Amino acid sequence: MAKMTYGKLDPRLRRLIRSKDNMERLEVDRMRLQVESAMEHPDMAEQYTKRVLVRCTGGDQRLKDYAKNVSHIVDRIYALEIPITELERLAGDNMVEYVESGRQFTGLLNTSVAEARARNVTGPLGTTLDGSNVVVCMIDFGFDFTLDDFRNTDGSTRIRFLWDQNLTPQATETSPRFGYGVEYTEANINSALATPNPFNVVRHRPSPGSHGTHVAGIAVGNGRTGDAQFPTGQFVGVAPGADIIFVQPNATDADSTFTDSVNVAEAIAYCFEKADELGLPCVINMSLGQNGGSHDGESIVERAIDSLLDSQGRCMVLAAGNEHIWRGHTSGNLNAIGSTTTLEWEVGGGLPLPGGGNLGVSSDRTPNEMEVWYSSRDEFRARVRDPNGDVSPWTAPGETNLDTMSSGDEVFIDSERFSILNGDARIYAEISPRGGFGQTLTTGTWRVEIEALAVAEGHYDAWIERDARDNRNIFADQSYFNADFDGEMTLGTPATTRRGIAVANFDHEQIVPSDSSSRGRTRDGRAKPEVAAPGTNILSSNSLSQETGGPARLSMSGTSMAAPHVAGVAALLLEQDARLTGEQIKKLLSAAARDAAGVGPAFHNAWGYGVLDAQMGVNLL
Repeated sequence: MAKMTYGKLDPRLRRLIRSKDNMERLEVDRMRLQVESAMEHPDMAEQYTKRVLVRCTGGDQRLKDYAKNVSHIVDRIYALEIPITELERLAGDNMVEYVESGRQFTGLLNTSVAEARARNVTGPLGTTLDGSNVVVCMIDFGFDFTLDDFRNTDGSTRIRFLWDQNLTPQATETSPRFGYGVEYTEANINSALATPNPFNVVRHRPSPGSHGTHVAGIAVGNGRTGDAQFPTGQFVGVAPGADIIFVQPNATDADSTFTDSVNVAEAIAYCFEKADELGLPCVINMSLGQNGGSHDGESIVERAIDSLLDSQGRCMVLAAGNEHIWRGHTSGNLNAIGSTTTLEWEVGGGLPLPGGGNLGVSSDRTPNEMEVWYSSRDEFRARVRDPNGDVSPWTAPGETNLDTMSSGDEVFIDSERFSILNGDARIYAEISPRGGFGQTLTTGTWRVEIEALAVAEGHYDAWIERDARDNRNIFADQSYFNADFDGEMTLGTPATTRRGIAVANFDHEQIVPSDSSSRGRTRDGRAKPEVAAPGTNILSSNSLSQETGGPARLSMSGTSMAAPHVAGVAALLLEQDARLTGEQIKKLLSAAARDAAGVGPAFHNAWGYGVLDAQMGVNLL
């Protein structure tokens, strides 16, 4: 493949192309059933497909020459499902600008709402704001639509639309325009609620204690669900009068907390389109993210978010991530030609935790990915040394190497000096288990060795991607940096987007930032997260509690719990003025944030510009 054509492909897709004739060596894209089916039936290899985001000037008709399932996201950005055998031909089309692989996203009350000064917020005429005439959308996993928290006083639903991307339509069910999943309307949900078994009618059944239900309770719960331990009327979310849209992203199975950026891009477009149909301003909350990419807002999904937010009455709130304890970032400098550095990449578990102990030890059965980003004014080459001392060939900018070590493990390195999306230099390294998915990668310290061939700036940042979760390891096999770990610049993506609001987590009882909450800034130096909100030990809605007998509330922690506080406040602001843009809301909340820890009004990489203050934000209008 010509270099210019090859450069249009995300390095994960380049790895896929290098392995397309050996299905056991396919990059694991977390769709395990598809991979395993293809391995059992080698004749299916040619039919194996990949979900990608494409930036293209030719429109969806042009893309239908390569794939059947094509959906328009925004501007020149499209999502499509394409056979891997067509990737090279797609990249060779002169109308195609870039093809990005779907990247995995994971999920990242009573006193917390008061701490955010979001209880009984009053507008300039003295009216209490509750999010009325605003729609709040959650893109998350598991939503109990039967809870009283999400119903009106007459028992009818507050949910206007629910799209479960995992379901296949049955009988009279239909998919939205994206061509998959099942969309339920307000009427469908009300019909289900009138039956003895609502989940038999609306087939979106969450697991107990689901993440999405908890998040929704913080943002829009009305507190009507209760029991003896948690009385009604006390655990009320920030915007209890808002309408609701919920999207369950596509995942490999019902218990997974993973989806990918293609499904997420379609979910975001769906939410804004449905809000436009309703004629209402819209806030999207997404407590999902990943750790790969350039962390400068230039990925295709982040560009899609920014384009979709380029309208009045739209806002998107994103969890900053919980990466500060995951030891997934490092940085450093190479100061002269010939200078070297070695990044120690620990494989096989044992991730240290704050306060002692570790996450556990487990055999690593999945590929591990690292991206090293640096200025294109510099030129670095890289190689990988395994725990046994075996070393891969050097890979310089413009080169790609796939090497099998003496252990049988595979090392893939792709290096480019001027990447299409941002013009910066990137080294992508993947270490894969011998024998393919499900086999064991050599445990121990892998080393990524980097040497400077030319130096003008010399600085680099590197990130390790989060591992796939399955019921066998629960992240215990997550690889990590050892002594090289740098806890700054640990924001997940797409929290590094330009127009979205990134939210940090602080403990509102101790008034300290959470150890886990990701720190700013972005790689290109922008001030993110914008604000901190309560996200530690938050009591909120518990899915299936009314069916099982409780408890009505459960406690969760993370930036996933902090973000919906901000989403609810954004709904209050849009209730006051539906013409606000996402940028205005972001700047309003940054200006309104208060200093709660003595760090002053300046930006702080853990607190952003300070603690969320809903009433001050409304006052500033």
